[in-house]
Amino acid sequence: MQRVTASEAVAAIPDGATVIFPGGCAEPRDFYAAFSAGVDRFRHLTVCAGFSFGRYAYLERGLGTNFRFVTWQASARLRTLFAENDRRKLGFVPLRLADLTRVIHRDGQIKPDVVVVQTSLPTAQGEVSLGISVGAFPDFIASAKIIIAEMNPNMPVTAGAGRIPLSQITFATHSETSLCTYHTPPAQARDQRIVEHVLDLIPDNAWLQLGIGAVPDRVLGRLADKRGINLCSGLLTGALQDFLSKARHSPRIIVGELAGDADFYAFCGATPRIEMATTRVTHDVASLAALPRFVSVNSAVEIDLQGQSNGETLGPLQISGVGGSMDYVEAATQSAGGVSIIALPSTTEDGKHSKIVPKLAAGAPVTTPRFAVDCVVTEFGAAHLRGKDLFARADALIAIAHPDFRDALANAL
Repeated sequence: MQRVTASEAVAAIPDGATVIFPGGCAEPRDFYAAFSAGVDRFRHLTVCAGFSFGRYAYLERGLGTNFRFVTWQASARLRTLFAENDRRKLGFVPLRLADLTRVIHRDGQIKPDVVVVQTSLPTAQGEVSLGISVGAFPDFIASAKIIIAEMNPNMPVTAGAGRIPLSQITFATHSETSLCTYHTPPAQARDQRIVEHVLDLIPDNAWLQLGIGAVPDRVLGRLADKRGINLCSGLLTGALQDFLSKARHSPRIIVGELAGDADFYAFCGATPRIEMATTRVTHDVASLAALPRFVSVNSAVEIDLQGQSNGETLGPLQISGVGGSMDYVEAATQSAGGVSIIALPSTTEDGKHSKIVPKLAAGAPVTTPRFAVDCVVTEFGAAHLRGKDLFARADALIAIAHPDFRDALANAL
């Protein structure tokens, strides 16, 4: 391992390389600043990254000229780029997270040359921790030729997977910038009603996976109301601290990414019960399906009267990705006593459009096929779809649509 400045680490990246940048809340800000400052030396670089809660600061200079950005998980901050639809700047790979480490692999379709991570400071055991953001990165590191670690005292040393021996790191930089944070979005009254309906569907002694947003975060904070809940999820937020503080049992927590504030990160570093895991664990369908009463809670942009959902695009605009939703839906379907839940408000935020639609918009992807959806929840209740024919499915979905749109939906049959 060679200790260098962030600028020196950027200078060590070969032009023409494929570089994997971290996501979640593990944004190495000082490295990104150095990358932006030194980007003019590149002509044919490819930068790959997934969903991030950060600013994507490295996209502010050189995109389309010095490097191209490729992602498998869009976010709100990328919408302007997706709207430009400029293939020189941006590429989107439709990819479920269960396949991520097979596709991005030395023998896969995307071969990583350089991997950048943000880590804890070295421990007495001669290793660093990936802290709040493990996910696919241990596998990426094993496949790459150059590993650049921004070591930060603010990154906690977490339990479970995510320990990287110093011998695997090529270049180490130092930063003391604060970690990226995530705050639960404000809830509307209808969100609270959706939370109640979701909680009614979760059996005691269940294993649970949660998406992210106002509803899943609040479901997480209320899970102590249930008995014997355990969690296995790709990402969990600060509401996890509320759950653990109120739980009347000793829940098992298996998670790949954490998102919250500095106090939450410190809590996670001090709580051995939170087991960080790789995507090979958190998104392995067979292992998840073997868990009793596995429940997945995710959302969608829209769902049609057959029960198939689009969770990725708004009109022609890519706003998200497949992510892990299909992995979890499939596992819940196969689990003994499991249930997959798609929870969404009945209308768009302005109330002008129904999110339950006769048909998905032309060209919209089917993120979750109709055969895989068990329950759909809105503020007006839960529609149980499994085992229902197409007419009965439509009736059940219309019953939980906003009253202003029910007649139009019925007339569209």
